[in-house]
Amino acid sequence: MQFEIAKRPSYAVLEVELAVGEAIGATPGALLARSRHVDMEASVRGDDGIGGMIKRAVSDERSFVENSFTARRDGATVTLVPDHPGDITAVDVTEAGPLCVQSGASLAWEPTVGFSTEVDAAGNFFSSGALTVLGLSGQGWAFLSSFGSICERQVTREDPLIADEDHVVAWTDGLEVSRERVGGIKTNVLGGEGTVTTFSGDGQVWLQTHNPVLFGSTGGDGDGSADTRGGVDPGGFP
Repeated sequence: MQFEIAKRPSYAVLEVELAVGEAIGATPGALLARSRHVDMEASVRGDDGIGGMIKRAVSDERSFVENSFTARRDGATVTLVPDHPGDITAVDVTEAGPLCVQSGASLAWEPTVGFSTEVDAAGNFFSSGALTVLGLSGQGWAFLSSFGSICERQVTREDPLIADEDHVVAWTDGLEVSRERVGGIKTNVLGGEGTVTTFSGDGQVWLQTHNPVLFGSTGGDGDGSADTRGGVDPGGFP
């Protein structure tokens, strides 16, 4: 599989080129276009999961729905987009290790990447009741979408990271995570800040520049930069 992320960071588009027999999974509604040599199959994944790894989403009692795209010939393409303006980032789960991901950020993944529902003992992690925390593991590429640009931050034991929880996209499993309210009523009302999340330990955090709870529009037209992997530019973008 080879891929390109174009039109970054405001209106990112993911173009995937597949060899015969290769496949990519995506969230429902992500498909923009596909070549005629690509077969699509929708499935509801419960306890058996993607490759036996997607578990039933116990936090909202719904199963994970996946659209799978499989190539019938070399060079077949699939074009995927988020349902909101913003960026897409590619994460090599093999290299990064297991991740915790905001459920609305999971755009696409290789079949060798597995998902499980992370149960947050403190209740719903995000202020939006529509979002849960998913665990990513296994091997291969996963593609995360965001509201606005995606910022990557390295966390060390000597330098913990404090972030607004609704700007959190993902973090590496193994980081210690704690939540707290910022200040009192005056700070919350006048300062516009609510609950923050502190990440401690050694790992990485991905943040989005827009708050999805307050999101109404995106600024800027992006710089048109592209992220191309594998030395191939599939092209096809106006």
